[in-house]
Amino acid sequence: MGWAAPASAPSQRSDALAGGADRCEVVLDSFNKTALGGRIDTAQLADIVRSLTSRKQLPAYFVTKKQARQAGWSPGQYLSDIPALRGKSIGGDHFGNYERRLPRGQWKEADLDYRGKKRNAKRLVFGQGGQQYVTVDHYETFHKVPACR
Repeated sequence: MGWAAPASAPSQRSDALAGGADRCEVVLDSFNKTALGGRIDTAQLADIVRSLTSRKQLPAYFVTKKQARQAGWSPGQYLSDIPALRGKSIGGDHFGNYERRLPRGQWKEADLDYRGKKRNAKRLVFGQGGQQYVTVDHYETFHKVPACR
């Protein structure tokens, strides 16, 4: 007869869950290190993922390109140059997936790690079904964001 843990002893899996191993900060920190080479702000990604999961929308600091244009922005201009757009990031616009690097579906995109000046190559691309992918090389490669809470 093999060894068995007493019925009252929690499994390692339930210990990990109780300790928050599936918390977004933990899951996404590991994802960032292993899949993305540590190139993104994990706290910001966790904030966005939670907002998309719980409220089905981006955090309030995101504006679409249309909203930014209505506030006086034009492509190539820094958002931080427009007083009404300071602290904002571009997000919520349609992503075409023309190269078919993602599964078929309707996609939107959001800037990651934007600091008010020149937009970088980092984006979160997300679908209506909850799928989320990160690209750190301006749509050349995509990494599926792992589930977290």
